[in-house]
Amino acid sequence: MAVTKEPNRLLSAVMQEAGVSNKGLAARVRELAARDGESIAADHVSVKRWLDGTSPKATTQQYIALALGAKLGRPIKPADLGFTANLQAVGMDTTADAVEYSATPTEALDQLGRLTAADLEDQPSLITATWNPASTPGAITGYLFGDRLEIVADDPAMHSGVTAATAIRTTAAHLMDLDFKFGGGHVRRMLLFYFKTEITPLLRQDHPAPVRRELFSAAADVAQLLGWSAYDAGRHAAAQRYFIQGLRLAREAESPVTGARLLSNLSHQANYLGRHNDAVQFARAAQSAAQGVATPAVQSMLLAMEARALAGGGDGQEFARVLAKAELAFSKFDPANEPKWISYFNAAELAGEAAHGFRDLGQPAEVSQFATLAVAPADTPPRTRAFIGMVSAAGALTNGDVDQAVELAINAIDTAGALQSSRYVRYLLDFHQALTEAHSRHPLVGQLAERIIGTYPEVTLGTAVVLSRVA
Repeated sequence: MAVTKEPNRLLSAVMQEAGVSNKGLAARVRELAARDGESIAADHVSVKRWLDGTSPKATTQQYIALALGAKLGRPIKPADLGFTANLQAVGMDTTADAVEYSATPTEALDQLGRLTAADLEDQPSLITATWNPASTPGAITGYLFGDRLEIVADDPAMHSGVTAATAIRTTAAHLMDLDFKFGGGHVRRMLLFYFKTEITPLLRQDHPAPVRRELFSAAADVAQLLGWSAYDAGRHAAAQRYFIQGLRLAREAESPVTGARLLSNLSHQANYLGRHNDAVQFARAAQSAAQGVATPAVQSMLLAMEARALAGGGDGQEFARVLAKAELAFSKFDPANEPKWISYFNAAELAGEAAHGFRDLGQPAEVSQFATLAVAPADTPPRTRAFIGMVSAAGALTNGDVDQAVELAINAIDTAGALQSSRYVRYLLDFHQALTEAHSRHPLVGQLAERIIGTYPEVTLGTAVVLSRVA
């Protein structure tokens, strides 16, 4: 261990803020390490040495950061504690099995329990894990062809179950509104605490079958929102695992539309990560799951996911065919007969999906046409406006209109503000890279860079790896 000349005042300050004693911190570090199969011989004397300026091993630093971050309810990095180790995975990934479709609902709850705990603690092995394409076939076949519950008659206790399920859905709806306004990073921790402390214990109790179905259906709604917020925050392994375990909850609830919604989320995520074939499979599985029960808006949304995946893979002919089917389905839309959760999917939202597809196919005229239709002055939330603005900017850049492209991008940044969305930041970085590669000497390049860094000072322009041009 290296020894510094000065006491570690940063570590001391964070420990005081967390209200943690030397003995308490040492015990929590040992506990977290043991959970991951690691052995760290930390005690109160060790903590005294860290406070005096002794720098522990990199692995120990990570567990110190995890312990204090969990206590404070926010991510803590070793650098925040005066340490110099780079972020690295420590111990085993305790949630790795959650990428597989669970055989039983109890197993799914166990997986979600480990997942929410690791996510709340910002477990490095979960943060650094990546999306796993190998799980696609199992997730699809497990959900579509799993065993069904036996249908039983309604029970008088149904009312209390419906009330609890309604409370869950209402809470989820409010959090989703915040997600739309401020991005997944804003609501992620609230969702995690809510699922861990309120929903999971309720699902583990005994309930009559109809009540159980209602509760599992509501819980699946929250699992998909957890997945979406993790996806928006750039935690792709966690998002994939929430979606897949949510599928098992939806299966238990016998809620095919909820299952289709989760499959469509997996399609969206796979497309973003460049796994276009997987995205097509998930979108088609979603349509199969909801066949005969999907309302026009739901059916249109599921078709739009397939269309976007086809565009991401460069299949313009099939994209046009499936998009036309989505438009036809939406033409039968009746808001009075649609579920509440699909209320966001209106004509403007469908146009936005089309604009993304045309962007990926490199058709700027169509991008401009549909991006204009994608923004409804009174209804479109700022986050959606910002995303569509960046799609429009990409279309203008493809068309060779640099001035307009940069203007649109800057307007999108101003609209979004400091939006907490990893996906949105990726839009900005992808656009900046495409702009600099094609027009590095244009005077507006520097202006855009200043605006991006001024809004997101943590990003490094010019070094970002472009995962995909879709999102």
